[in-house]
Parts: sequence; structure tokens; C-alpha cells
Amino acid sequence: MRFDKIISREGSFSEKYDLREEKFKKSDVIPLWVADMDFPVSDAIQKALRDRLEHPIYGYTLYSDAYFDSIRNWMKKSHNFDVDREWIVPICSIVTALNLSVLAFTKEKDKVLIQPPVYPPFFSAVKREKRTLLVNELILSNGRYEIDFEDFEKRAKEAKLFLFCSPQNPTGRVWQREELERVASICKKNGIIIISDEVHADLTYENNFHIPIATVKDAADITVTLNAPSKSFNIAGIVRAYAVIKNDSLRRKFFEIFKRLNLSEASLISQSATIAAYNDSDIWLKRLKEYLKTNLDYLHERFKSMKKIKPLKTESTFLLWLDCRDLGMDPKELHNWFINEANLGLNPGFSFSSSCGGFMRLNFAVPKIVLEEAMNNLHKAYKELLLDTNNLL
Repeated sequence: MRFDKIISREGSFSEKYDLREEKFKKSDVIPLWVADMDFPVSDAIQKALRDRLEHPIYGYTLYSDAYFDSIRNWMKKSHNFDVDREWIVPICSIVTALNLSVLAFTKEKDKVLIQPPVYPPFFSAVKREKRTLLVNELILSNGRYEIDFEDFEKRAKEAKLFLFCSPQNPTGRVWQREELERVASICKKNGIIIISDEVHADLTYENNFHIPIATVKDAADITVTLNAPSKSFNIAGIVRAYAVIKNDSLRRKFFEIFKRLNLSEASLISQSATIAAYNDSDIWLKRLKEYLKTNLDYLHERFKSMKKIKPLKTESTFLLWLDCRDLGMDPKELHNWFINEANLGLNPGFSFSSSCGGFMRLNFAVPKIVLEEAMNNLHKAYKELLLDTNNLL
């Protein structure tokens, strides 16, 4: 299985590896943080890129019919989402789109709603543009995060914009239809535009299926869906993203700000990768998800011997949210313990919510042998911690 192959990323301008000494103050920490995968992309993507690069001219590029068709076909086949070509707006990145959506659809001091714990750019997109942040904190109940709808309805009365993460990062939740319909109904009633980051849509497990919120009742005309093949096919370093917007008025406002800032130009390499991913990489994705599920099952088995670290059930993504509160450490102490004692570089929970200092996020999209080494390190550190604690009692 090619996902088992260890491929060095040192010196390849990899954020995950080449920044680890700067980030963790250790050059040998096992990096399980940045949300990309340590796996080679599909043969189809590699071939498409090689074929295009053999043409020796890399000039200005336009968006092709094949590019739009690949997105439309993938959305229909994978998510039962019928998308007209004119709804698709190519964009440079999802993070950029979050920021520019705030600019396009709100004015200074308007209130923007988010649901922590959530991907850090959701916070910065609001604060950077001098908007007012409204927080509807997700509730952890029986090992699963839920939406606090009573609080959501209260906050929605003040909000102009809602930044939604679906599937949810870092908790791995796949929102169910009834949840999505309730969110859409509340937003429509209060005149709120939904910006839905759905970049992890293809990476769901077992009986969990992603439903684009734009496809549920009341949502189509108030939703901007953001997506890309970057996470699913491990091409974040070269691929751009796209928005799907049915409402003409919203689409014009959204596109205008990208055009005004010269962020709407086509990328030759991105198109080639996107078309090959969506048209010719289905089998690769199927095998990837099987491999990721095996890694996930392995992690849950290993954590049975570390009772004070509780992994949440992951319904999607390749990111495992760990409840470490029973270790009794403050947030910085916990982060440093993972780095210095377990030699692991994870994302600290406090970067996703001020209330999640006792949590950590672990990226398990690595070859099994790397995951085994990481868990052996963690288990050793855990046993030593318990021994030290017992000796102090």
C-alpha cells in the first residue's frame, strides 16, 4: 500500500516540517499539526501535472470548460448538489474567501457569528476587518459536540453574517440534515448570510455523509459555499479553491471584491490538478479513506491504555480532537508536555477556543509506522507522568 511509504518532506518548503523547529523549538519533534497529509497524491494528478509542464510555455491562463465541469460533476456525484456553471466563482483560497466575505457582506462594527472551537482563521477574519465577533460556543455532550440552538437563536438576532464550518474542524462533526435545516431557518428569519467552509466534505467515515447546507430548505439563496480539492486529494500547496453561490446578488458582491483586489485570475497548475482530482482520482480517495479509518481505529485502541486522554469520535477529517483535561495541566503546560515529554508537535486546543485549553488536535494522515512511533512516545510520557504524580501523592 503506497500510503505506508515514508517520503521525506525535509527541505521541500513544507510548512509542516520545515517550520517545526521555529514553532516547537525542537527540530526532531514528530509533526502532527498542519492539516495536510504525508501521502503521495494520485497517479492521475501527477500525470496531469507532468503532461502540462511538458508544454514549455506557462503564460496567462483562462478558466476552461473542463475545470467547471469537473466541479459540477463532483458535486453532483459526491454530494447530490446540482450546481449551475454560473454559480461557481474560482477563488485563490478558502482563508482569503473568509476574510473577503466579511468585507463584501458587512461593514465595520457589524456582528459576525462563529461557533468555537473552530479553525483559527474564523476568528482572525472577523477581528482583522474590525467587525464585532459573536460567539455561539459548541457544547460537548457525551463525547460529541452539538449546537447550542437556544444561544444560536439569541445571537442570530444581532448578526449580519455567519461563518460556518461543515464538516467541523477541529471536532470532526458531520452536521445532520435536521441540524442544517434549523441553522438555515434561523439565518433566513434573521436575514443572515451563511459562509460555509466545506473543504473537508469528502473525508467522512462510516455512516456519516456530508450534506452541503446550500441544498437544505431555506438555505440556497443565503449561502456561499466554499470548497476545494486541497484536503481530500492532498494538493493544498498548488490548488486554488472555489465558491458556489446561487444568489445572483450575493455572487456579484462576492466576485467584485476578488476582482477589485486582482485575486480572480486563473492558475494553470491548479486547474490541471483539480480536473485530475475530481475526474480521475475516485479510487485513490476511496483507498485513502480506508487507510485513514485504519489509522483512526488504531488511535482509539491505543488510547484505551491512556484513560486521562480521551479521543472524541471523529465523523470526518483526518484530525483527532483529544480531551486531555483529566491530566490536570494548564493550557501552556499541556502544550509543552506534548512537545518536550512526548516529542510530538500538535495543535493546542486554545488556538481553536479560549475554553479549550485542555484539548489538543492530532493529524493522523501519516504512514502507520509514524503514527506508531508517535503513540509509543506518548504512551511512555503518559506512564512517566502518572508515576511522577503518584510519587507526589
